[in-house]
Amino acid sequence: MVEYTKDVADRVLRILQASGQVEEDKMTEIMVRAESRSARALGLLMEGLDDIHDPGVAPVPMIEEELVVNILSRAYALRRKNLTPGDVAPEALASLPNEMIEREHILPFAREGRFLRVATVDPTKATLANQIKALSNQNVEFFLIKPSEFNACMGHDEVKAALGQRQEKEKAAAPARPQAQARKRSSYDIDDPSVVIKFVDDILHQSIAADASDIHVEPYRETARIRFRVNGVLEAQEQFSEFLFKNYLPVVTRFKILADCDISEKRLPQDGAITFKDAEGNDVDTRFNVLPGKNGERICIRLLKGDPSLSIDKIGFKEGDLQKLIDAITAPQGMVLVTGPTGSGKTTTLYGALQYINDPGTNIMTAEDPVEYYLEGLGQTQANEKIGLSFSSILRAFLRQDPEVILVGEIRDQETVEIAVKAALTGHLLLSTLHTNDAIATISRLLNMGVPSFMISAALSLVVAQRLARKNCASCLEPDQKATPSALEYIGFTSEEIQGFQAQKGQGCSACDGTGYKGRQGIYEVLRVTPEVEEAILKQAQAPEILEAARTDNFMTMQEVGRDYIRNGVLSLEEFTRVLVVN
Repeated sequence: MVEYTKDVADRVLRILQASGQVEEDKMTEIMVRAESRSARALGLLMEGLDDIHDPGVAPVPMIEEELVVNILSRAYALRRKNLTPGDVAPEALASLPNEMIEREHILPFAREGRFLRVATVDPTKATLANQIKALSNQNVEFFLIKPSEFNACMGHDEVKAALGQRQEKEKAAAPARPQAQARKRSSYDIDDPSVVIKFVDDILHQSIAADASDIHVEPYRETARIRFRVNGVLEAQEQFSEFLFKNYLPVVTRFKILADCDISEKRLPQDGAITFKDAEGNDVDTRFNVLPGKNGERICIRLLKGDPSLSIDKIGFKEGDLQKLIDAITAPQGMVLVTGPTGSGKTTTLYGALQYINDPGTNIMTAEDPVEYYLEGLGQTQANEKIGLSFSSILRAFLRQDPEVILVGEIRDQETVEIAVKAALTGHLLLSTLHTNDAIATISRLLNMGVPSFMISAALSLVVAQRLARKNCASCLEPDQKATPSALEYIGFTSEEIQGFQAQKGQGCSACDGTGYKGRQGIYEVLRVTPEVEEAILKQAQAPEILEAARTDNFMTMQEVGRDYIRNGVLSLEEFTRVLVVN
């Protein structure tokens, strides 16, 4: 039986008292009967009180479920829905795992176009929208329903049958994951704060074992959790939750000590760095940030454990695009920009390029925040805004250090971009990153930052835009049932192209730990500034015109490259839509 949570019940009771819907003496009696538990008190208001003098008299509800739902609908700005078991579509139920439906008390009941409609009793479940979107590949709409409607739907024979069939399929399709199960068993004494040091060390070491790129330490009102970002997706580590919730402050303090942060400062964000040794005794560097929040300080740790010696011919460039990149980074001057969101592999691409051109006859200087990889032969400087050591001030100093190649970790402001462009125009090769959606948008971004079009066309040599996507596990490929002709047409395939291939996905096996994914694939678009593109930049042409000019140099967008990978069975449709914007 589903009930309202404490927070939701508290809010409803306050509104009922303020509006005079329940008399004060009745509310006092209710709270006494409910032992001051607001969720139980709200339940008693809807069920009614037994008459202690005449137990045979049926209790009369003091408020209707409809009133409570209407209050919550207005308070949380969610639409109301009258839901019957006949409204629940089996294909909607199949959009989410049974375990999530039962744990979160949510009910996906309809799929309409690109939208999944989800019913819930608890309006705070709307915070699950992003998680549900990632799982279902659908935009999410939440609707409020009565607890009685939820219980009736979940107890209906057809709904139970649909969920039961789905559970059997999930068991058959996803074999046991013994390693994950082993990690869920906690060995920590929650009442012994002295084990905090071991607890924090275990988090760091297990993040390496899981091949995580980030660690999130997050407090909530009634729980706390650790999440690892693995292959670009956050995964909750439930084995840490109980101890973390009971000992949250000591754990945060331990992390702050390791990161050399001020343990007494809890009002302001702080940055730091943690270095620890992995199981093989190698140093692992991390970037640390702590942020004050409503329920306590939140921590994010970025693990800087990539391999700087990774060759650029091994990171997934198509042959023609690889040659364009090599031509640009071996030129005596110019600007090469790599764009993409956080975690898309920009630094790996840049260091692969530096590794390719690194030799004793070349002076390479880097300005980074932080220095993520150590590479022998480079002059690496870490920016420090606290003392005024900004990217722009480092760049000015670099120009007096006789460099041939300069790497700037990120172009963040107008001053930095002006110095970078001038360096590229005065006999230096400059490499940097920028946050834009695609390669062509980079030109618009530079114009918006105040760089004249004639300087962009003269300085800019190449733009690489990239994403990282999870590859299908080659050991358990099967036809992708979600890749219907309409879904494939939606992402850009023509009807003729659809006839020539079968989209695939990983089913889940022991080789991929039941996930269906193994490894990651870079998706790159490489824009070379040819005479045609240069002319379009000088005219300050719009993106479609620049794209048309780039086509003369065999330019392919990330969407086109991604569709090739779907056609070849490397990517699933779900992963394509997760990492790429559909034009």
